[in-house]
Amino acid sequence: MNPFSIKSLALIGLGLLLGVAGARADDLAIIVNKTNSLDSISSADLAKYFKAEKSKAPDGKKLVIVMQDVGRPERAAALKDIYKMSETEYNDYFVEATFTGAVAAAPKALPSGAAVKSFVAETPGGIGYVVSGDADASVKVLKIDGKAPGDADYKLKVK
Repeated sequence: MNPFSIKSLALIGLGLLLGVAGARADDLAIIVNKTNSLDSISSADLAKYFKAEKSKAPDGKKLVIVMQDVGRPERAAALKDIYKMSETEYNDYFVEATFTGAVAAAPKALPSGAAVKSFVAETPGGIGYVVSGDADASVKVLKIDGKAPGDADYKLKVK
């Protein structure tokens, strides 16, 4: 293999590692259906949406939250950085919210980022999360507190 080919492969690998638009591989991207009116939200509003304390986007469209399965690093990041809860606290929160009638059920959990992306792309009002490198043109990536994945000080990280 000549040096040009090795350099080209290294650059391609770096591009795959960085993902979409310079996003870091360890950033958690919040994705919504492309028809969603949201482009940027605050961390506080993001938590309210995911906790089902707010159920509609500013345009009145009902939001459908989707999580990844227990054990996925993306879910652990969402629980830590969005919900500010452990898995047990999350389960207790939704058991109580369901019992009191505040919500119909906990968010649906899907087995992978690809499944979440597909669900969000096909569901008007769909909102979920993926590792930023998994986001593509089939969904819209939200800015959180004015920051996009890959920006300095972006707070949602997959550990």
